[in-house]
Amino acid sequence: MIKSVFIKLATLAAAAAALVLVPPPLSWVLAAAALALGLGVIAWGVFNVNSSFWAQTLWRGAGDEKRVALTFDDGPDAKFTPGVLRVLQEKGVPAAFFCVGKRVEQNPELARQIHDQGHLIGNHSFHHGMWINFGLHTTLRQEIDACNAAIEKAAGVKPNLYRPPHGFKNPALGDVLSDRQMLVIGWQVRGFDAVSNDAARITTRIVDGARPGGVITLHDGAGLQGTDDRSATVDALAVIIDGLRARGFKFVRLDDLLAIKAYS
Repeated sequence: MIKSVFIKLATLAAAAAALVLVPPPLSWVLAAAALALGLGVIAWGVFNVNSSFWAQTLWRGAGDEKRVALTFDDGPDAKFTPGVLRVLQEKGVPAAFFCVGKRVEQNPELARQIHDQGHLIGNHSFHHGMWINFGLHTTLRQEIDACNAAIEKAAGVKPNLYRPPHGFKNPALGDVLSDRQMLVIGWQVRGFDAVSNDAARITTRIVDGARPGGVITLHDGAGLQGTDDRSATVDALAVIIDGLRARGFKFVRLDDLLAIKAYS
């Protein structure tokens, strides 16, 4: 938050200096440019999903080894998560599931199954509300802590890893996560399966777009600002795994790829 305050003060000071020291109309142009630059910097930090400007964010592993990590958001979903877990088990692939706390409370047995099958569980907020990324400290603390509590009750683990809904981050989030010693997880490539029901297009985006060390993002949960059907993700998953293996990629769990600690 200190960084945000500094940027805002510097922006206002630059705009005021332009208005005082430079005659119009050039002063107006310079003041507007200063304001636009300051707002642009703040927005870039918010909307760049892999930026560490506001909160430390990891999105790919080091080195050129052809390893990738699968991640899934928005579950556990009673209708679609079991299909995802079945494919992962059949293919022998570990994954990370960034779970929504409210859905963990509704499906605790699925959260436990995710953990028992050797997958990682991360925090994806409690409600996944549309405006959560513009919340301040109190709201974000409640969302993150309630989600961690639900996961710990269901699966017996307390996540260190957080993925903001839609990947957006604000200065307050950085403060809250720093206090809890949690990291943000972004992604190198995503399937856009939250808004697409075309399994072939989802597969092509992932298989063609993955790079060594990449974090791959898909969705096992429906709704939550996306479509209500994840059957295309389930249908695409085995093909994605086979396609990436054909390209020489090895699947590892997210914490292994990034060499980080998944739980506190």
